[in-house]
Amino acid sequence: MRNINRRESPRIDIQLRCHVTSPALWLRNTLYTENISRSGVLVAWHGGDETLPLPSLGQILTLELELPANHGFGQKCIHCQGTVLRATDSGHGYPLVALRVNYMDFRAFHDRLHVTEDVQSPAWMA
Repeated sequence: MRNINRRESPRIDIQLRCHVTSPALWLRNTLYTENISRSGVLVAWHGGDETLPLPSLGQILTLELELPANHGFGQKCIHCQGTVLRATDSGHGYPLVALRVNYMDFRAFHDRLHVTEDVQSPAWMA
């Protein structure tokens, strides 16, 4: 019996730095993609020594994937919104989170994470 690849779009194995910018699950840690396609993203869900909370199945997340810098155009990112399809063990001590992409856009990347570290959260957000 032959194994059939049911993918709609080919995937590319690439490690890009990504940041969760979703209000429902704000992570200050930098994550990395394992692979990406036109319809999905697989993210290695670990933040170094820190254990990160896993998103729930069906949760909608917003990610910014940093693209390699091009000196003529400045740093760009892929801004995408996706739905969590599954979380599986990678075999390396951290989970892999698969997202189905609902929306994808290319934007200028501004490292807002360092800016937010300088601003303290109001008391009602603590």
